[in-house]
Amino acid sequence: MTDGDKDIVTQIITMTFKPENEQDFLELAKDVIEQVRANEPDTLTYVLAKHPSEPHTYVWIERYRHQQALAAHGAASYLVHALQKLPDWWAKAPQLLSLEQLASAH
Repeated sequence: MTDGDKDIVTQIITMTFKPENEQDFLELAKDVIEQVRANEPDTLTYVLAKHPSEPHTYVWIERYRHQQALAAHGAASYLVHALQKLPDWWAKAPQLLSLEQLASAH
């Protein structure tokens, strides 16, 4: 791992949605992903995946160059707007796993 990698922040967030709100979530997520791609150069990875065994459940995999990039993401107007909608759509509270990077292959 190079010194430039030590500040990388990785988060894995699991969200389960009420079936009637799942499509609304997917449309909102697509918009947020497009905004992240266009406006967040220090966001290294921003991926949404469907959970393989839990219905209506999705997993965000997010990597940021440093803590400041994560903070900028959290303050972005498009994310703030999305986070205002999501609680009404969740079937249960989301789970957040924050990871400290120790080594990488790149």
